[in-house]
Amino acid sequence: MSWFLKPTGRRVMKAVAFSGMASGFLMYYLPNSYFTEQYELATQLHKDGIPVRLPKNILPLVEAALNDIDISKAKQSLIFPYIGYGFDIFHAGSTLLSRKCVLGLPISFKYSNFEDFDVTGIVVNNEPVPWSSPEGKSLQQSLILSDDAKKFAIARELVHIDSSEPILKGVFTSSVMCMCYIFASTVNKRLNFYARPRNLRLCFYTLVSCFGYAFWALGNDLTCVSNEASADETVANISETYARGGLEFYEKILQRNIALRSLIKDRGEALYTAFGNDRVLLRTRHMAFSERRDYMKTRLQNYGKCEEVPKISEAVQVPSRGTV
Repeated sequence: MSWFLKPTGRRVMKAVAFSGMASGFLMYYLPNSYFTEQYELATQLHKDGIPVRLPKNILPLVEAALNDIDISKAKQSLIFPYIGYGFDIFHAGSTLLSRKCVLGLPISFKYSNFEDFDVTGIVVNNEPVPWSSPEGKSLQQSLILSDDAKKFAIARELVHIDSSEPILKGVFTSSVMCMCYIFASTVNKRLNFYARPRNLRLCFYTLVSCFGYAFWALGNDLTCVSNEASADETVANISETYARGGLEFYEKILQRNIALRSLIKDRGEALYTAFGNDRVLLRTRHMAFSERRDYMKTRLQNYGKCEEVPKISEAVQVPSRGTV
């Protein structure tokens, strides 16, 4: 008899299964609670070996966004902005966990016009950027945002921070693993799979695992897209100014991705579509930027003061191949 079929083997496998369920929760809980400082250290921008300090002109934008989305003073004290590496804004932590939350802002938030923009040290795919080329100019233009666009981006991340997203994702992951374990265990007992050939059991476990992963991936992606749409709606509801900032922000992201698609060449086409969205294969991990931009246009129309925004196609000419 196989060791796995003996009482000791079954107890060990049960312990392994429950450890996996706990790990499914902790993989979301720990990075957003006890390990936020490590996350900050890993993503913080450094210059000459020293962390780049938060520019003075960014802190008022963070404070304004905190007040506009009505986060309590107690929760505000948990949020720490810093300058992160790369072009994107990101966060880690949740105010519901009552621990330190970090908000990573790109260094480009420091600039408001071309004259002050410092291109020193900015590389794409570990290569210097040809700033004089149409793509380079478009990239530089996409990185310069108005204060309204910056406030929208900051407020959007603050909405995510002031939510239970990491907890719900952890609970969902553990629940899916628990569901798969209970289903497999029940079938084993009722159909007496323990007496069947080992290869048959392995095929059964593989099918259950594949089904569980597909269910988890679908639920996780739907939840992520729903949370992003909800965050956009929450911030756009604050005022017309935020909705206009959101429209500019997503227009600039699409413009940036189009420029990066050309600058990174072959790999860029694998990362971005010709319209600036992230290229997807099977999973849709995030809401398309074009959809988020269109939502902001609709909100501005509802406010009744929608103005013409330059088309991203006017900023840089790109090949027409690719899909949205």
